[in-house]
Amino acid sequence: MKKNKIGAIIIAAGYSSRMDGFKPLLKLGNQTAIERVIATHQLAGVDQIILVLGHRADEISPYVKNKTLDLVINENFAEGMYTSIVKGITRLDEAVDAFFIHPVDIPLVKLETVKYLMEASEKTGKGVIYPCFLGERGHPPLIHKKYQNLILENKKDGGLKCLLGLYEADAVDLPLTDEAILMDMDTRADFEALLVYNNQTAPNLSECYAIWDKFKLPENIRRHCIKVKQTAMGLAVQLTEKGVTLDRSALRAAALLHDLAKTEKKHAYQGGELLREMGYPTVGDIIADHMDIIVEPDQAITESEILYLADKLVKNDQLMDLEARKIMTLDFYKDNPRATQKITMRYQNAELILQKIKRMIA
Repeated sequence: MKKNKIGAIIIAAGYSSRMDGFKPLLKLGNQTAIERVIATHQLAGVDQIILVLGHRADEISPYVKNKTLDLVINENFAEGMYTSIVKGITRLDEAVDAFFIHPVDIPLVKLETVKYLMEASEKTGKGVIYPCFLGERGHPPLIHKKYQNLILENKKDGGLKCLLGLYEADAVDLPLTDEAILMDMDTRADFEALLVYNNQTAPNLSECYAIWDKFKLPENIRRHCIKVKQTAMGLAVQLTEKGVTLDRSALRAAALLHDLAKTEKKHAYQGGELLREMGYPTVGDIIADHMDIIVEPDQAITESEILYLADKLVKNDQLMDLEARKIMTLDFYKDNPRATQKITMRYQNAELILQKIKRMIA
């Protein structure tokens, strides 16, 4: 199958008029916003990256001078973003089949998101692919080259969104689990929210729900995961009150997502792999341990141990005494010696974790 060649037009030409700072050069971790967006597309394997500059272009240039990209200056940037889009499109290679339009003020779009959009361009046959989060369209859209001349020749008001709106029959929404596609930084408050988001080691609550939807998690498993999350976070609160340091956001996400691959063999391992592929290795590791675990009684409590115990304390969506649940489970598998051996070991581990927690919160 022929691989589509993909371009990306990154727009960083505006005034940043509503922000008390110059958006392209605001720092997100150890990178500026412009460096972050460029790196995302480069790592995703985009074939051609075009960076459109305008306002204060001379200040941005040193940050990108060693990057593999096409740099273009839009002298008419004051007339609006559409002029920058047009300027970028004029530099697209003829071999490019489709192109992203990515404003620099939406800087935390995940690498995996760009890859999913590129894969969709191979499969959907649609001219415009919109990334969506819980039903809302975000950035960057992926646009087939057949719209290139239409965009260049467009004289109507309303910008790119209005123009592409005329071709909804040739568009498709791609549901994703990345809230960052909606997160711009028009204001200082927006930027502060991006800083918080950038420091997360786990999907937030909305992203967990989007992951449920993507994998069509059955309602009964969702209810179970919610109860496990409540149980795990209750234990975490007690432990943190005693000075124990925990990654509560990773634990919360792992509890909500631990049965994501419940219908598959070795579902703990498979669920862990899914989260690692999404870019959440910490959450993936916690999920991978929730069926079988090695407990170190004298070591600090871990998020994996808390999830392991919480899962054993919840049957369906109800809390249950650990010993009572062990007896019930053993009785169910009483004619299967191999299963009863595993069950006994698992509940021994759960009891070790429970005693470990009791010692810490006493």
